[in-house]
Amino acid sequence: MLRRIPTSLLLAAFVTSSAALWGRTDNEGAGQATKPAAGKTAAPAKAAAGTKAAAVPVTPADIAPLMGTWQIPLETPTGRLVASLVLRTESGKVVAGISAPQFPEHKITDITKTGQVLTLKASTNYSGPLTAFSGPVKMVLTLTPKGPDLAAWFDFNDAGFQIGGTAKKKS
Repeated sequence: MLRRIPTSLLLAAFVTSSAALWGRTDNEGAGQATKPAAGKTAAPAKAAAGTKAAAVPVTPADIAPLMGTWQIPLETPTGRLVASLVLRTESGKVVAGISAPQFPEHKITDITKTGQVLTLKASTNYSGPLTAFSGPVKMVLTLTPKGPDLAAWFDFNDAGFQIGGTAKKKS
């Protein structure tokens, strides 16, 4: 049975808990975002049949133009939420931080790329006052270049809940 988890809860669990990194075995995220159906947000496209580019860890040189702060407005079932994503280097490694106005930054270190598509992964356990839900929450954030912006696609608990938006670099 699939549990319905409010997006705001998932983002809250993600940004407020400590990370326990996990591995991903699929090849999702290779290619551009697909055109959304009416009222829906675009999902990342799958790689073309027969092509399996390997995800590799990012280096500071790989994402130098993306370093900085990005704002990601999301329309959730419980209202609008603007997440902040910061890409930076620490000790020569690329790290990301994601937060929202009411939640402190959550550090992400599992960042890979497939072509120009970035994939950020983290997981945590949630037990808190926002909902009766308690248990593991896995998050995959796929960032696909979209002109000067990034198509941002969040996948929680292996397609248990998905939401997308357009990340714009904060000047």
